[in-house]
Formats: sequence, structure tokens, C-alpha cells
Amino acid sequence: MVKRRSAPEGAHTATHVAQRIMYTWNVDSAVSRKLVYRLYPSRCQEAALRDMLGLHQRLYNAALEQRIAAWRLQRKSLSAYDQSRDLTALRTDDERYAALNAQSAQVTLQRLHLAFAAFFRRCKKGETPGFPRFRSFDRFSGWGYKTHGDGFRFTPGDGNRHGKLRLSGIGTVSVRGRARTPGEAKTCEIQHKAGRWYASITVSCRPQRTGGTQAIGLDWGVETFATIAHEDDGFSAIENPRFMWQAKAALESAQQNLARKAKRSKNRTKARRLVAAIHRKTTAKRLGFLHQQSAKIVADSGLIATESLTVKNMTRSAKGTVESPGRNVAQKAGLNREIFATAPRAFLDMIRYKAAEAGIAFIEVPSRKVKPSQTCSACWKQRKKALSERQHVCSCGLVLSRDQNAARVNLLWALAQTGREPTGCLAQSA
Repeated sequence: MVKRRSAPEGAHTATHVAQRIMYTWNVDSAVSRKLVYRLYPSRCQEAALRDMLGLHQRLYNAALEQRIAAWRLQRKSLSAYDQSRDLTALRTDDERYAALNAQSAQVTLQRLHLAFAAFFRRCKKGETPGFPRFRSFDRFSGWGYKTHGDGFRFTPGDGNRHGKLRLSGIGTVSVRGRARTPGEAKTCEIQHKAGRWYASITVSCRPQRTGGTQAIGLDWGVETFATIAHEDDGFSAIENPRFMWQAKAALESAQQNLARKAKRSKNRTKARRLVAAIHRKTTAKRLGFLHQQSAKIVADSGLIATESLTVKNMTRSAKGTVESPGRNVAQKAGLNREIFATAPRAFLDMIRYKAAEAGIAFIEVPSRKVKPSQTCSACWKQRKKALSERQHVCSCGLVLSRDQNAARVNLLWALAQTGREPTGCLAQSA
């Protein structure tokens, strides 16, 4: 057996300790969590919901048009405060908006304000600006309420399953869903997706979980969704479910059917809803998978170490420029699709907050410094590897898969940062 170091030389120095990223949690503090319920309105309530969605959509577009006109004609930038004053005048002149909950209308104006704030922020950073756009009815997601009891009131059912949601101007609507951790309702967003209505309710709660005792190192990937190195020197893996590939045939057929339909026809509307339904089901499967796997990892672990990922850099296009075109553009585009399909950032974020709820350490290993994929977990030498090189073979005699070696590097580095002594074969030093 090849003897292994528990960490690189100098890993316990103050410099290394200062660079570690560890997330912990105060179980006595309240946090915000979103609970999503599906609405089951009656026919009359469905019509009222659509009318209300149309009012918010037209308000958003009118406020955007007002900002554009003010800048073009007067070189004046309108603020959310300015438009809130105009909203008061609108509610006086138009009985439809007078009947609309005032706070929900302000939330719609605030969304436009945030869209412009993001636009200016991107301009300052030199990124693609992305000027706020007018929204059609089908592309306007919904509206919100910022205070429980003002415009909406939620009453959960027995055991925090399902419940009733009372909306101003709509009435009491039955909702279905289950809250893992009960809490006090604070805000609410009504969402319209693929012909269905949802309520996303933000609650203030004190979630708690239980964790395990063993330290693990985790390496995310595309070929294998996650490779886990255990403190007892063993390995386990989570296979990539590839939900997009499972739905590929049905999605391509539905998209081809949509392309054949005449624009603005009823058949095209039906075909578009079918495409949206396939995407919705795929998203639901992926989200359920991520929640289940992240919860299982946290429940079995006492310390979790993973590589710090910058998904934006990982999924950059390889097209290049006209003067300097890129290479292997199609292959890189395919890899980017596979990366997005696994949602690595969402997965790690779930592990982070669930680990915090369980009171266990979650450490992100700095990729640029440690380079888990290029570092040997036995002798700690670094050697560049092409992405196609899936086997780690080192001159010290260690042979592992690329993902297993990276997961073990993450684990050893994290153990060194926390001052925790490795167990099993990992405790052997060179």
C-alpha cells in the first residue's frame, strides 16, 4: 500500500487557515426559507388571477416606458420613489388599479427598479448590460406581496400539509404542499408557470437537522455526478441521472410540433404548453434529486469538503472572435449543456445551507491554489492533466480515478485546515 500524507507541508500555517472557507450556523437565529405551494383555483378564481396578472404586467410595461421616455425627453432618471407617487395618482384615476392591493403594485415597481439597478451594475463592470425588456403576458411571471396580512393571508393545514391562501380580490384558494420546517409567513409571490399557479411563501423559521460524524471529500462531475472520499479511505459515487437525456426525444418531438403551428393560433398555444410541461417535469425531477442527495450527504457526514466552483468560468463559450475563432466549439457547447443540466451551483448551495442547519462544517477548497484535479493525494505533487485524462497515475505509485483522487485531496486539505486528525489509512504519513 502506498503511504499517504494527511496534508501538504505547511497546511497548518496561518496563511492556509485564513484562506479556508467554512460555513457554520447559529441554530438559535431565525432565517428565511421559501415554501412553494401549488394553487388550485376555481374557474372564477382562475379568471380573476389572470386579470390580476394582466394588471401587473401592464403596470410593469407602463413604468418601463415611463422611464425610457423621461430619459429620452428630459435626460432624467426616475426612481422607484418617483414612480410610487405616480402610482398613487393612477390608483385615483383608474378604478381597476384602485381595487388592486397597493403593496403588490409597489412590489411590481420595485422589481423594475431592481432590473435597472442590475443593468447599471453590469454596465460599470463592463459586462453585457441587458437592458430591461417589455414583458408579454406569457413571459410575465407574476406578482408579490411584502407583508403577511396585507393582500394575502396563509393558513397551513394539519401537520403543515397543504392549506388555504386568501388573496385580496381573489378569495380563498386551496393550496397543496408540505413545509418541512414550520415558520411565520412574511412575504408571498404568486407565480404563473406553464398554465399552473404557484405561491412562493417566504417564512421565518429555525430549521434544524442532524448530521453524522465522518468527514468526507466530495468532487462534483458530469460523467459521475459526485464522487465521495470517506475518512476510512473508501469511496462511493452518485451516478448522474441525466434527466435531460431522458426527456430529449419527447422534447424534440414537442418542439418540432410547435414549429409547425401557425403563430397566434390556439394549436400553437397548446403545443407551447406541452413543451413547457416537459421542461417543468424535468426541472421538478432534477430539483427533487438535488434535495434528496444533498440531505443524505449532510445526514451521513460530520464535515464536508468540496472544491470551490465558478460555474460561469466553466461554461464560457469557445466561439472566440472573428479574428481569433475558437476550437472545438460544438464539443464545448455540448459540455456546457451537460454542466448546466446537473446544476452544480444549486447542489453545492443546498449542501451548504443544510450543513449549516445540521451544525456541521462545510469547507470549499480554493481551486486555484490547491488544484484538486492536478494534485496527487499521496505525494502532493502537481501535474497538469487534460480533461480527457480520467485516470490519475502518479510516479509515487498511486493509481486512482481522476475524480476519486480529487475528492481525497479535498478531504485531506479540509482535515488539515480544521486540525482534525485523519483516521484509517489516511492517518499514515509519508
